[in-house]
Amino acid sequence: MNNLPKALLVFLLLLSSTPLPGVENAAGPEAWPMFRGTPSGAGRSTVVLQLPLKEHWSRRFEGGAFTATPVIYADTIYLGDLDGHFTALSLDTGKTLWQFDSSDSGFPSAAAVSTEPEYPFVVVGDDFGVIRCLNTNSGKVVWDLSMEGEISGGPTILHSSETPVVLVGSQDATLVCLQLTDGKILWRHEIADQIRCSPTVDTSEDGHRVFLAGCDSTLHILDAMNGKTVAEIPLGGPTGTTPSISGSDVFFGTEGGIFFAVDYLQKKIRWQAGGDSQKPGYRSSATMAGNLVFVGSRGRAVEAFNKTDGSLCWRHPMRSRVDASPVAVRIVEEGASAETPSGSVLVADAAGDIKILRDHDGSTCWEFSAGGGFSGSPAVVRDRVVLASDDGVVWCFGHH
Repeated sequence: MNNLPKALLVFLLLLSSTPLPGVENAAGPEAWPMFRGTPSGAGRSTVVLQLPLKEHWSRRFEGGAFTATPVIYADTIYLGDLDGHFTALSLDTGKTLWQFDSSDSGFPSAAAVSTEPEYPFVVVGDDFGVIRCLNTNSGKVVWDLSMEGEISGGPTILHSSETPVVLVGSQDATLVCLQLTDGKILWRHEIADQIRCSPTVDTSEDGHRVFLAGCDSTLHILDAMNGKTVAEIPLGGPTGTTPSISGSDVFFGTEGGIFFAVDYLQKKIRWQAGGDSQKPGYRSSATMAGNLVFVGSRGRAVEAFNKTDGSLCWRHPMRSRVDASPVAVRIVEEGASAETPSGSVLVADAAGDIKILRDHDGSTCWEFSAGGGFSGSPAVVRDRVVLASDDGVVWCFGHH
């Protein structure tokens, strides 16, 4: 331990004493700072949405295309497109605050933004394998690091009492843990095939873990202290979906159409659903509420499984595949009391349909047709829902 860099040592000491902010909790009302809202990949928000939602604003970027999920902090949206433009937008108006242009690469995945004012940084990877840290006030490059493969999954920022760190995976099969302030590599871990997911993080009394669902058909559980292997769970097929953590379980699906619950304390599969050779795969990450876990399927549906035994509780058909990841959020339906919000799942598909489904039965309580399809997922802050479509439109919805 004495040989560890000081920033990593402080970060690990903090892990040993207190849970990371946001881990196992939903994202707060003022920020959606990374792909799934929190380091745990839970895809949940504490926001209560008043229905019906209405278009607050929309903005078309001519010639642009988005596959990334917007990230939001301090009333600013950070989003990259496939043409190499990374833009900071006003949450209230959609106007450009600044733009960084990459001459020869695009931004296929979500960024991650620091929520500590003393670290005004946003980190994003591109399809040439370059990781960049930009100043959130100006868009100027603070540092960059070149990997040997595309950055397909969003970074995960973890804050310590001194210096935060950022975890980033690459299609060169490498996960790196970097010092956020200068990009210094604190540790690296290589697997047998591509990493396309965002790394997720859990802390508990008996250890601190990083999770990767790999294209090498394995769930990798790593020690956050040094990146060394804690366990490897064979999956029987590749996956690039971001694992979602709830309690001692981690949930994710594979390209082969199997949805898994893995007990990471016992280092074994708790249950698996699917496996029919004809069943479409999963590229959506999961979210959860109560005893249900929700995921989008390439089989044109949103599915809800019982968290305990994996039984299918409901299946809501969509017009096209659901690669975008659902978000669990509470709602107040039209005419209902604001004192008793109910549970819901916010989803979007490749045909451009956006829906809010009641979480107990999958019935629709709000929907909107955007035209262009969605690969990127929704982000939820305050009373706003933000998405970006594959035909270059950023959408912002709210009740007022």
